[in-house]
Amino acid sequence: MSFDHVASAIVNTGVQAAGLNEAERRSIVIRVLERLGIDVTSHAPWDRAPSAQSEGRQRPDGWELIPKYVGATQCLMFLEGARSIWKFSCGADLLRVLEDCPPLEFYVCDEEASYLLCCNHHDFIVGWGAALPWVARC
Repeated sequence: MSFDHVASAIVNTGVQAAGLNEAERRSIVIRVLERLGIDVTSHAPWDRAPSAQSEGRQRPDGWELIPKYVGATQCLMFLEGARSIWKFSCGADLLRVLEDCPPLEFYVCDEEASYLLCCNHHDFIVGWGAALPWVARC
């Protein structure tokens, strides 16, 4: 159901977000696992990856903050399970789509998987990799 919300929000806002094909999706999932130690296909990876260094802060406005971290760079966004991954040109486009969605748990990373950010259903921002210092300051 959340997939439908995101897909509708992309259409409603006119944001140009491209869905990754299956090979690209698998490549990102593997890259995040290899570089950050997070299996984004698992249930609640923010709670199931004790070996990976992460930082979390409770922030009800976390869904608005993550696009600010992304800024003017491209990002990838996906929901729990990473069954579909969308590519956004910048954080502002991501925010426009999120503003048009009901509250949802989502994940954002770059194509290199240098960072991973999550906004979960407990109103926590969780970050890994290059996003650790930013989350610590939130």
